Amino acid sequence: MKFIKRLIVTILLIIIIVICAIVYMGYNMYKDAITKTAISERIEEIKKDENYVCFNDISDNFKNAIIAVEDHRFNSHNGIDFITTTRSMLENIKEKDIVAGGSTITQQVRKTFIFYTRTTFY
Repeated sequence: MKFIKRLIVTILLIIIIVICAIVYMGYNMYKDAITKTAISERIEEIKKDENYVCFNDISDNFKNAIIAVEDHRFNSHNGIDFITTTRSMLENIKEKDIVAGGSTITQQVRKTFIFYTRTTFY
């Protein structure tokens, strides 16, 4: 019985260490991105794009459709949906491959912003 408890504690510690490492790396990516190009500068650059559409010009029906398809708990979480993230992690572990994503709209916007900031200016 002690062996099982120690095994569970060890696995939990490993999971916590991995999560901390991922958060730390993500924070460093974000910090690097905003250090090299100010967010306000990047926003102005995006607004100059010919395909830019002001948020207020998008119909409420379209916004609600996007939320319904992409992140139906959008209005009830603060950027991270732990239910979806946990579900996708379990699916990926079960399949031993990346078959599901657990990102929210907020996470997708952040990832896209950092990607375009890095590829546009570097």
